[in-house]
Amino acid sequence: MNIKASALILALSMSASSVMAAGTAIQSGQPITGGDAGDCVLLGDNVSLNLSKDVYGAYSCTEVSSAIKVATCHKSGSRKPTNVSCAVTGEDASGNPTYNGPGCDGTAGQTFEITDYRAFVANSRGGSVSATDLGGSCSDAQVGGLSHFND
Repeated sequence: MNIKASALILALSMSASSVMAAGTAIQSGQPITGGDAGDCVLLGDNVSLNLSKDVYGAYSCTEVSSAIKVATCHKSGSRKPTNVSCAVTGEDASGNPTYNGPGCDGTAGQTFEITDYRAFVANSRGGSVSATDLGGSCSDAQVGGLSHFND
């Protein structure tokens, strides 16, 4: 019985953490509310992002790591294979750098190839706005599910 209860608690906590890791879709012009009772406790005031036509976006706000992460993509974005430079997109809760692509580790001159749709990601914990592989066509669900939000 004790083992079953432990397994259930573990399954629920893993499920909750995977839900929390996903980004929340941004609707153009709709405010992201700040403050203790808002969507993002890290914001002092409400913020509205204005997205161009056919641009999808998502954000996450993680108080534990003090990070606000944003990602966007365009519905008709390029799918031409492109080499992209590895770049730091911020840092995780432990202060380790996060990167925009698989295999990126900070070695000078590293690149990786994006062969499908791409998204652009940013993190308030430093780094730069960088291209990353979207892993499918641009949509609220696809941009919100980027691994960028799991850092």
